[in-house]
Amino acid sequence: MRETVITSTKSVVPLDDSIEGTPWAQATPLGVDQFNWYRNGPKPSLTARTLYDDEALYLHFQVEDHHISSQVTALNGPTFQDSSVELFADPNPDEDSRYFNFEANCCGYFKLAWQEEGWQERGIGRDLVSASSAERIRVETSIEGSTHEPRDDDTGWWLAAAIPFSVLRSLTGVDIDPNPGTVWSGNVYRSGVASDEQKATWNPMPTEEPAYHSPEYFGRFRFD
Repeated sequence: MRETVITSTKSVVPLDDSIEGTPWAQATPLGVDQFNWYRNGPKPSLTARTLYDDEALYLHFQVEDHHISSQVTALNGPTFQDSSVELFADPNPDEDSRYFNFEANCCGYFKLAWQEEGWQERGIGRDLVSASSAERIRVETSIEGSTHEPRDDDTGWWLAAAIPFSVLRSLTGVDIDPNPGTVWSGNVYRSGVASDEQKATWNPMPTEEPAYHSPEYFGRFRFD
């Protein structure tokens, strides 16, 4: 099981492509490099970084992508079908298996959900962020416009997000206020690629097919 550190900061966190000279430089780079279903072809890179302060969880993704595609523009839509990144996290790994997932496409549209393990089979046990709460989540990306068609000069994109803990508390009903020493379980994923062979995870997922909703394969997020 992999473990990474979510670094605390007292400084203003920029939601742009700046790394050096910003709080992002203190964050632990997290390589999403487990190509669990790989046979051949390219292995596009994805590096994630995480920070937190008293108010929010901050995410930064640097994505290699030579086929950037994005069509979903609805809140809580199927953003995983587009060029996208995903963070799944269980804030109470020692108490239950409920977890939230933040899935954002390259144009900045996202889904934020809270669910129980096995909700897909039962068709129940899932809540989605409300439109009013979603307005408090900030997302910035290098891709301009609401949609994007693949182009010959596509090489990659970045995305940065700030998710207030107050939004997570409202969605989950859990007292989410991490302190130094707090441990979550979770994983980071790459979606919207040409085939399952190019899908990647941070913590290994030894399943026959991609099964991102598998908290048993989460790694550990430790807050410093």
